[in-house]
Amino acid sequence: MTTAQPYLDPNSFEHKFVQTQGIRYHYVEAGDPKGEPLLFIHGFPELWYAWRYQIKFFAELGYRVLALDTLGYGQTDAPMELHKYGFKSQIEQWIGILDTLDIPKVTLMGHDWGGAFVWRFGLYHPERLNGIISVCTPYNAPVPVFMSLEDIVKRVPNFQYQLTMADPATLQTVDADKEKFFRPLMSTGGYSHETEIDYVLKEFSRTGMRGPLNYYKTHRINFDDEISSLPNPHQHNIHLPCWIITATHDIYLKPAMSQGMEKYIPGLKRAEVEAGHWCMAEKAEDVNRLLKVAIEDVLERAKQDKADVGTKASL
Repeated sequence: MTTAQPYLDPNSFEHKFVQTQGIRYHYVEAGDPKGEPLLFIHGFPELWYAWRYQIKFFAELGYRVLALDTLGYGQTDAPMELHKYGFKSQIEQWIGILDTLDIPKVTLMGHDWGGAFVWRFGLYHPERLNGIISVCTPYNAPVPVFMSLEDIVKRVPNFQYQLTMADPATLQTVDADKEKFFRPLMSTGGYSHETEIDYVLKEFSRTGMRGPLNYYKTHRINFDDEISSLPNPHQHNIHLPCWIITATHDIYLKPAMSQGMEKYIPGLKRAEVEAGHWCMAEKAEDVNRLLKVAIEDVLERAKQDKADVGTKASL
């Protein structure tokens, strides 16, 4: 059962913009500018606002909290070039954002598609991370042979909906009646206030659904980038402090899908929240409590790892 949370006005947050690689990104920032930086990455079909309860909570604890509208969403640009929506391209854009904001290292949180991106960030640029915390989304290592979305759905039947999202006809259908698409989804996703749904509809009316749906069309782009760019092909371990927080009742990313991640992530720790896929709003207090433990652990382990490197260097 969804627990109603207090309404948080989107306009009560500080909204900012930053340019990277000719693309204008919209983000929200809160907390202590000198605090440990946390970067939150949302999934489909949400916005920075998916993390509203976490932004407020961790800002009050003294962290420097940033939450993006990812490419094609909200007030962030929605370029026409499909390749810019891929893992590698978009992560390079985020590196540009961190450079502009003078953030050498960040603790990275992601949910849904955002979770897929944070794991890939750990492959492409581990040197920029203290650690990774994924909510719901398991790590899937790059594969040596391309798998089409159709092939993936054969192996993971509950991804059947992704074929619909990748279908060009879906864009026309959803853009023609966004309210019909969003209202049922948001009502089960912890959006218990009418003004919240109105805000989401307004934001998705800016550039439509072309950008968000592009993510489902990048499988070939991501595969080609990983084959050509990632070091140590097909041995894609992540050697960072990491957590995954699964959601017991998630029908899209079931907890069982995260089994075996320790093979690739030796430093993985786990937690689970009694909630559905949209747990950050549905069970905000529980998620905040688990994230607090995870973030503190990641920062402590990152600090210890840095000390160990320093000790070895002095020997």
